[in-house]
Amino acid sequence: MYLKSLVAIALVTFGVGLALRADAQATAASGSVIVIPVTAQTASYTSTISVQNPNATPITVNVNYYESVSSTIPGPATCSSLTVPAFSVVPFSLPDKCPSVATGNHFGLLILADAAAQQTDLFFAYSRVQTPGGNGFSIEGFPIGAFSGESADAIGIKRQAAAPGYQSNCFVAALGEAIDYQLVLRDGTTNAIIGNPLTGTLQAFQEIRFLDVFAQAGAPAGDYSNVRANFNASTADLGPGKPALVGFCTVQDNTYFSSDFRVAKSIDAMSEAMQRVVCLGQDGCGTVSLTDPETISGPTLRNVYSTIITQPDFVACSLVAASGDIPNLQMRIRGPGQAFDGTTVWPSTVPYTSGGAGKQTFYISTGPRNAVDLGTATRWFIDVETVSSYAGPTIKYGITCQSGNGTEVPWFRGTASYVSSF
Repeated sequence: MYLKSLVAIALVTFGVGLALRADAQATAASGSVIVIPVTAQTASYTSTISVQNPNATPITVNVNYYESVSSTIPGPATCSSLTVPAFSVVPFSLPDKCPSVATGNHFGLLILADAAAQQTDLFFAYSRVQTPGGNGFSIEGFPIGAFSGESADAIGIKRQAAAPGYQSNCFVAALGEAIDYQLVLRDGTTNAIIGNPLTGTLQAFQEIRFLDVFAQAGAPAGDYSNVRANFNASTADLGPGKPALVGFCTVQDNTYFSSDFRVAKSIDAMSEAMQRVVCLGQDGCGTVSLTDPETISGPTLRNVYSTIITQPDFVACSLVAASGDIPNLQMRIRGPGQAFDGTTVWPSTVPYTSGGAGKQTFYISTGPRNAVDLGTATRWFIDVETVSSYAGPTIKYGITCQSGNGTEVPWFRGTASYVSSF
């Protein structure tokens, strides 16, 4: 079916006796479109997919299966939908919903999508692929919005000839939009490129497998360890921008046929809700904007901003202004509460500071998850004022923030009364 939201994914290779393991992604994992990076139906493996409906009413989920171009029947399979009762979990096998995969060797991408006219029903998904003896792997379902075109890395890739013998396989794919991709192997210590970049173009829902990626990249003979595979969507940033791309690699041993599954990870998935560095009122981080700066005049009002912080975290923000203007500004941070409250400042002790009178920076620890708003990640507030003695012209400035979990760009909420005891 046609999906309103589209993404790219990479797929994993399968072989007799190959066992894979995947660690779960973030626990905020519900979605109305869920991607399971790979499922398999072969002579050695069968797949079981479980879908959980956390809603008080039944939902119908469309099953979309796209075989790898190197699988038996490349491209989309014809599959039937799945009904999941309220508050229930329903498992199904791949041939149950996609009869064309009942015979032969098949592996590919599975996308589960809410079938309602408005695709807003949330659900969870999980998959298990295993042999009759129980040897296999599990992969959690990813919300489709988890993927982006940001540069991403799979780390710890290696090749080893001596027993048990290790081989690494890497994959890249497109979902509903064409992508130009680049896959580069780099030494984890020196950052030097190993072999040659692997590049190409994939059309919607196509994927490519690089079996023994070191050989595919033309790496010199020998063993390798501590290598990272870097994936990029190299399509020019035009129109709607870079398409989503997901790469991943497996490292398998050739004696016991065990393996693992490593999704390539990016810093913030090009999401403005979780940027690790945010810059407001600047043309480039560190330079106040010539056309759209933040502004404030004398000691009559304060500017109030909000940003979502996810605790536990460490957050540092600073003001950016001309050297002559910086001493005339001050900032502070307040915890969740009233946007225009004038007194409730987040408490901090050394080495932390919440800002205040005459301070142009703050650096805080939020404390543990339950320290704020009953454990909810929510809006915090940043105040900016001039110092009480300032009587000069309007000051142009910006705000830069850094955090471990990521924040959104501070949003201007309005002005409030000046606080003389800032």
